[in-house]
Amino acid sequence: MALPTLTPEQRAAALAKAGEVRRARSEMLADVKAGKLSLKAVLDRAAKGEEMVKKTKVTALIKALPGYGPA
Repeated sequence: MALPTLTPEQRAAALAKAGEVRRARSEMLADVKAGKLSLKAVLDRAAKGEEMVKKTKVTALIKALPGYGPA
């Protein structure tokens, strides 16, 4: 299956959307690391259907948990 041909505007829009998702995920993981957001709260957001949360890698989430990340 070939990739669809995108116009420069479509590429720019996709790049902007990806950047927003990365920033939101980074903020969420920082909040988990700081203890502002619990694992239960993150899992509740995923259960409600938040795509960004659902697509977050489990290992990244576990590493962000206080006391469980790398030393």
